[in-house]
Amino acid sequence: MSTASTPEIRLSYYITTFNKLPYLKVALQDLIDNRKPDEEIVVADGGSKDGTPEWLAELLAAGKIQHFITAPDRGEAHGVNRALMACRGTVLKWINDDDVFCYPAIEECKQFLLDNPEYDVIGADGYDNYTGQELELVTHLPHFNKWKAEKEPFGFYGPGLMLRRSALTLIGLTHALSRFVDNEYTYRITSLPIKMAWYRKPVFVRIINPDSNTLKFLNIKRVEQGLNDVYREIATGRPVSQAKRERMINAVKRKVYDLLYRRSSTIAPEKYEMTADSFAKLYQQHRDTLYKGFADAKGESFLR
Repeated sequence: MSTASTPEIRLSYYITTFNKLPYLKVALQDLIDNRKPDEEIVVADGGSKDGTPEWLAELLAAGKIQHFITAPDRGEAHGVNRALMACRGTVLKWINDDDVFCYPAIEECKQFLLDNPEYDVIGADGYDNYTGQELELVTHLPHFNKWKAEKEPFGFYGPGLMLRRSALTLIGLTHALSRFVDNEYTYRITSLPIKMAWYRKPVFVRIINPDSNTLKFLNIKRVEQGLNDVYREIATGRPVSQAKRERMINAVKRKVYDLLYRRSSTIAPEKYEMTADSFAKLYQQHRDTLYKGFADAKGESFLR
C-alpha cells in the first residue's frame, strides 16, 4: 500500500515493528515531524494485533508515511528486507521503533552521501543504556581506524547505519537466520570491499525495554558470533582461533571496565520494565541528551 509517487526521493527511512504500538507512536511521530519533502518513511509491520496496522493505515491516508506493509514475517530480518526492497531513496536510513534519533545529524549524513557518491556507507555512534543505568556514549572509532588500516571487520549498532541503495547489489539484504540482525549485517558490510566514512557526532539513543531483541535473544548472541568469525576469516585471511584469543582478552578488559565504572554489568529484563507513559517521558529525556551531545560535538564531522 502506498501513496502517489514522489518525483525524487533522496532518503528512505525504513522501520520494522511488531506489537509495539505504545513505543512506535512516540518514535514514529518524532520521525514524521522531522521528515523532509525529499524523504519517505517505509514501515514493515509483522502482522501486529495491537492496532498497529490500523494506525499505520490512518497515517498513510493522511500522507504522513509513504509506504507500509503488514503481514506475518519470519523475524526482524524478514521485515527489514521487506522494507529495504520497498525503499526508493538514493540513501537508506535504519530506524528502530523504540529508539531516539537525532534528525539534524541524519541530515548531515544524508548530505555527505549525496555530495560524495564514491562512498557506500556511513557508520555512527550513539548512546546506550545497555546495563539499565545512565547513558553511555558508545564509540567505535578505534574499530573504524583498525578497519581502515587492516580491513579488520567489526559490528556496530544498526541505528548508526546509513547506506547508499545502489550498494545493496554488493552488500545484499540482511541474513534471515540472524536474530541480532544489525550486528551480522554491519559485520558483513565491513568484511566487504566497500567505501565507508565514520560520523563522529552521536546519532541515536538505544532505549532497552522488555520487548527489545537485545533481551529476547541474548542467549544466542555467542552462537551468532560464529558467523561473524567466518566473515572475518574470509576478509582478512586470519584464522578464527586468533579472533577467539582476542575476544577472550577483550572480555577481561570489559570485566575490568565494568568493575571500575559500572555499578552492575548484569543484563536482566527487570531493569528495563516500563509503561507507555514512562517510555514517552524517557524518550524525551534521552532526546534532550542526544541533541545536546550533537550540539556540543567538536571537530570534523566525518572520519574518512
